[in-house]
Amino acid sequence: MFGLGRNSWLLVLVQPFALAISSAIVLSSGFVGKALAPSPQWATLPISLMVVGLTIGAIPAALLMQRFGRKPVFLAAMLLSSLCSVLAAWAISHSQFAVFLLAITGIGSTLAVVQQFRFAAIEGASHPSLAGRAVSILMLGSVFAALIGTETVTLGQTLLPADYAGSYALLSVSTLIAFALLLFFKADPKIAPAQSSATEGPIRNILNRPTLMIAISAACVGYSVMAFVMTATPLAMHEVHLHSLASTKWVIQSHIMAMYLPSLITGELIRRFGSLKIIYAGLLAFLLTTVVAFAGADVLHYWWALVLLGLGWNFLFIGGTTLLAQSYLAHEKFKIQAINDFSIFVLQATASLAAGAILFAQGWSAIIIIALVPTVLMMLALGVYLVRRKYHPALD
Repeated sequence: MFGLGRNSWLLVLVQPFALAISSAIVLSSGFVGKALAPSPQWATLPISLMVVGLTIGAIPAALLMQRFGRKPVFLAAMLLSSLCSVLAAWAISHSQFAVFLLAITGIGSTLAVVQQFRFAAIEGASHPSLAGRAVSILMLGSVFAALIGTETVTLGQTLLPADYAGSYALLSVSTLIAFALLLFFKADPKIAPAQSSATEGPIRNILNRPTLMIAISAACVGYSVMAFVMTATPLAMHEVHLHSLASTKWVIQSHIMAMYLPSLITGELIRRFGSLKIIYAGLLAFLLTTVVAFAGADVLHYWWALVLLGLGWNFLFIGGTTLLAQSYLAHEKFKIQAINDFSIFVLQATASLAAGAILFAQGWSAIIIIALVPTVLMMLALGVYLVRRKYHPALD
């Protein structure tokens, strides 16, 4: 169906259950942190450590798949995620903040494996031109993941004596469902683990390819700018500009929808216009985000800015991922995927950690100015690349 194979559709089904824990942590870990941490200022540390775990796990996830294949690593990650969820539930029940942080970091590392679903979905497509479609359909699963994760938090909040302990106990079931579904994942003989023994060039040679660097840069700019502005937005709206919590929630919910719902058409847009034009459209959306944010600080200004931010992220991330998959040889894929994801998550973590401090030190305008810098630089880099490729078609 739609040119996607069995594995691709299976991953679309697995994605909501495997990724639900991420949105659950975003929603609940701040409340848990405030209850368990020795000081309220450490309340957001669990979310930061989830991103740290994601960053730490990026390279090992890809290299383990190179060694053992995708299926064993997918299955092991789901089991580890389930065990860490149970550990988190135990830590909440026994008021052990350090153990809770350890569990969340472990879950973060398994999410690095879940991020590899998009490359496996591309490999399951019947033709390389359908890569964008494969990623787009998979990304739609993230909408359902957000629903499952947040509803699980609400359902389990008072299930056990300690608030939210039951939520994490239930989340362990979600990842076990993902584990059960992944048992039906079939290894593609074209991408069997044995092929990873092929000779690979040095990293500097691999990265000395303009198309590859544009692909990695697009995803990095998309994730880092989005994380930077999104992390600062609730604080800027509610604490700085004194908008209601209901308005703040509406803006963030709209932003999340704008991140994932365009996936309904992004794949087809990439197939019709190509990845580079979609990446450029994403950068234009980021540019419009800064224009709207500079225009004012009313709720509607925030709403339009965050919707455009979500749309820009969608185009940059899916466009960058699709272009990346078309920019390497089969024996290079795991190494390049590791470099790509590690770069994304390092910048995402840095942006998320810096956003709050910059907001309260320099204000909302500083957040927008800083977000504008990588956007403009990426537009210039893409423009130079397109001009060079026009006069040197064999650029790569």
